[in-house]
Amino acid sequence: MFEITALATIVATAGFLQGLTGFGFGLMALPLMSLFIPIKTIIPLIIILTLFINLTLTIQLWNAVRLKTIGPLFVAAIPGIYIGVYLLTQVSSESLTMFVGMLTIAFASYQLFATPIPRELGLFATMCTGLASGILSSSISTAGPPAIIYTTIQPWSKDKAKATLGSYFLIVGIATVAVHALNGIITGPVLTYSAYLLPALIVGTLAGTWVYSRITDGRYRKIAIILVLLLGVMMLIKGF
Repeated sequence: MFEITALATIVATAGFLQGLTGFGFGLMALPLMSLFIPIKTIIPLIIILTLFINLTLTIQLWNAVRLKTIGPLFVAAIPGIYIGVYLLTQVSSESLTMFVGMLTIAFASYQLFATPIPRELGLFATMCTGLASGILSSSISTAGPPAIIYTTIQPWSKDKAKATLGSYFLIVGIATVAVHALNGIITGPVLTYSAYLLPALIVGTLAGTWVYSRITDGRYRKIAIILVLLLGVMMLIKGF
């Protein structure tokens, strides 16, 4: 009972974070959940739970979803996945993680302290983002940083930024769950934990979206950049 209660608390808190920003569930949940259950169970469990979150966020913000952006992001991610597999055979995952962590920290620090003016990115930048996301997804299982950085640079409203992240991660999540299912990674315990933790996930996500609806675009951007910085630090630590 204590284990389920602790996991439910972690999931609700991480769900709140992703409900607020559109990302960050795994960043918070993975290290804390690893104190209670095996990592091989946690990875597919987190992917399933974030699938529910991103489906909820996509439905809530459907009018703000940019299909012209999501399509190129996903298409470019496909060759990136194969490149990432190749890189993994040539470079250690720890080195890649540290490298991406340092770039992420540098970007977030620049955004926080230099406060550059947001600018619209074109198709080339979109394709590069998708490619980088695919590379990181298959090499170090972290597809988020390129897409998150991409949305924080844009002069978008918080709804457009969050809807883009939610819908893109939803598509990637569906593909990942399908691959996991075909390879037997989604086991009985994973599904059992998912069923137990889903109510806590719903409560946390709805609480996060409630707070999100009451903050300004500028405050959302600031919170997102701070979390990007935290993500970079966590990746750097993980690389060590």
